[in-house]
Amino acid sequence: MSKSSNRYQLLDDLDFSNSVSVESSEDLKFNLFLRAREVGQIVSYLEKLMLKKKSERDLFVSENRNTIESLMKVFVQDSNLSIEGMQLDSEAAALSVQMAMDLRKSISLINALFYGVDGLKS
Repeated sequence: MSKSSNRYQLLDDLDFSNSVSVESSEDLKFNLFLRAREVGQIVSYLEKLMLKKKSERDLFVSENRNTIESLMKVFVQDSNLSIEGMQLDSEAAALSVQMAMDLRKSISLINALFYGVDGLKS
């Protein structure tokens, strides 16, 4: 299966190169909302991937290693954004908590992909 036809292509539409620049609390809340939503989608995707056969997961990892490494760098930036959001109102704090939990879950799923588990049972 070629990389271009890989049906598991991860997060084509995420902009990994765009670090968050916050000028106001409203900008922070908006960026936090977007990133929390993206991280939630990543979790959903990784959970579906973990339901696949080990050979399919291994193929995904080998074909998408650079993307996954970039994703981990983005997670570091996102964790900083999550911390900044805790300093605002309750809405931003709730988004921050959700994002932090999803980041943690994503990292656990990525570790499982790289270091191997039998996969999730449906």
